[in-house]
Amino acid sequence: MASKRRIALFPFAARAILAALLGLSWQYGYWGPILSLVLIPLVVLGGNRRDRYGVALAYYLAGSHGLILGSASFFGPGHVPMGVALWLASSALLAAGWAFADRPWKVVAALVVDALPPLGLFDWLSPLASAGVLFPGASWVGLLMLLTGVYLSVRWMTQGLPMDLKWRHVCTDTLGFLASMALMLNVFTAVNPAAVPKGWTGMKLHLGPITGNIMADMNRNQEWIRQTQAKAGHHMVVLLPETLTTWWAGNAEEVRQAVPNGQTWLVGASVPVGRDLLADGIEAVHGSGGVGVKGRGNGATLLFISPFPVPVSMWHPWYRGHGYVRADGVGYEAGWWEPIRKVDGRRTWASICYDQILPWVWMEGVVQRPQVVLLTNNEWWARGTGIPEIQRATAWAWARLIGAPVVEAENA
Repeated sequence: MASKRRIALFPFAARAILAALLGLSWQYGYWGPILSLVLIPLVVLGGNRRDRYGVALAYYLAGSHGLILGSASFFGPGHVPMGVALWLASSALLAAGWAFADRPWKVVAALVVDALPPLGLFDWLSPLASAGVLFPGASWVGLLMLLTGVYLSVRWMTQGLPMDLKWRHVCTDTLGFLASMALMLNVFTAVNPAAVPKGWTGMKLHLGPITGNIMADMNRNQEWIRQTQAKAGHHMVVLLPETLTTWWAGNAEEVRQAVPNGQTWLVGASVPVGRDLLADGIEAVHGSGGVGVKGRGNGATLLFISPFPVPVSMWHPWYRGHGYVRADGVGYEAGWWEPIRKVDGRRTWASICYDQILPWVWMEGVVQRPQVVLLTNNEWWARGTGIPEIQRATAWAWARLIGAPVVEAENA
């Protein structure tokens, strides 16, 4: 009896360990999106709901453990318990649907339900990102091909197909076609890589956070302006990191005066959008003697607003007005939809910091098919947590699916 129990236990233990390694792989290069589909057979092989849930939970717990240190770094050492709670709760919720994933359509449903709000507000490590690995440049068709391949593969694996040879041929022929498409698209992408538009560049800065000290933050603004002027050179479009400044009238005027003629600076800023609310957005400031007025950006062009600023730390969906109030009485709102904007004549779409890990936000970009993708990040708070690596790998995979070149700015 004991022997049988060990035999029964070993497959679960082995699969749980492998699932945990898959979760950890997101923190090493681009291995996470490449290997994430392996989670599906590891889960489906489970004989009951508890088994399947345990394997999926191991994946999410291992992959998202950086939330603990990230919370302590962002809020302070005393917030480690909150980080642990966020880590456990998010992992438990994302793994819940996989407990029922014993049929092909249920596996597809688990992928989709996790990606859509409300779970989509924190659905990272999603195997949907592998669509960009397999079908680069295929856009939403690539997502459909991925889900079709997942459905047929799980049906084959669970012997859900009838023994009728006709069905066997349909399955093998379709999977063969998808494999051929994946090979062809990867070869085409390797031979014809997406090129960043000439004259576009992103800034990599090392400034840390806004301090709240007026004099220190004035010096900080002057420092990043000096660095940008020195490094931008003759580029026409310059992308700057997220929440680099708060777009009060004085800061906005200082930036406008600093932009050289002929350049456009895309400044990641906390932009006032209403009473006691900010947007985590990107302001376009043009150095041509005048600034185009559009949106609510205090005289500059407010191009993009983050659909989902970081829940809990920046955005409280449960707060009145769907915002989060900081100590200075100002909070953030969610933009929900990130539309394409024209920048220097090109259809441009932006993914701002936290949005880069969310499949739902990336789907907004996928269906709009931009010519350029902007990535703007604030990473000073997440050093050593693995979160920047997960963000980078996720953005790489989804940008591949879109097939557009990437311009990135980072404040490390």
